[in-house]
Amino acid sequence: MDLKERFEIWRDVFSLQIDFLRELGHYKLNAAKSDLVAAVASNQLSVARMKAHIAQELQGALRRLHQMEGRTATKTKRLMTSARNAAYMQNGDDMTRTRMDLMWAAYKVFERMVPIERLEQIMQQDLHPGARKGVQFVNKEEPSEHCHDIPDYVDNAHMLVGYIKRRHYLPIRGTQAHRHVLKVFQAIADVAATQLDKMQTAINEMRTNTYKVWNPLVIAGLPDTMDVKKIIYNGMKEL
Repeated sequence: MDLKERFEIWRDVFSLQIDFLRELGHYKLNAAKSDLVAAVASNQLSVARMKAHIAQELQGALRRLHQMEGRTATKTKRLMTSARNAAYMQNGDDMTRTRMDLMWAAYKVFERMVPIERLEQIMQQDLHPGARKGVQFVNKEEPSEHCHDIPDYVDNAHMLVGYIKRRHYLPIRGTQAHRHVLKVFQAIADVAATQLDKMQTAINEMRTNTYKVWNPLVIAGLPDTMDVKKIIYNGMKEL
């Protein structure tokens, strides 16, 4: 699977997330209704009022999920373009300045969707000494200028990507530096497959009423809207 195809799996993540949110909302709604009945039966009226409020918020959020489906379809189309642009890194230095800018913009889109725990794993990738040499890079902003060696404080592959992005450097294709940068891009792309598996597993567990453990890793990349927050956080303590 090439880099473009790896990034394109994020499309499937966004397609599945509405089903995930719908299942999660119904799961929490049923729990809130059950707790509401139990609270009324035990005359815990303050708890009952809280559970009733949670149930009303969840019902409203679930009704409005169809609005998110349209926005998700639009975002999915943009992700396909970003996947193509991010994959330009396979070419190393063999790209125009304009294409480089598109590539870095796409990289930023996907990097933001990666949970911090996964980024921390990427940061553990040490740099090969040879990847620090300025001769392994070209300066796309000033092609006639030599690239400086990578400073010592840049001590892992993820930091290397951030550094060359700021300096407008690109690694020469086939060099040690290029291989390091490609590994970072591949690691970020591969998070999509993990997210997809986690959401599908969570959906199956909710349908069989065996979903017990909340894993924030599942929600990376979900839309940051009030309805999503209501579904994710309402009744959190009861799960």
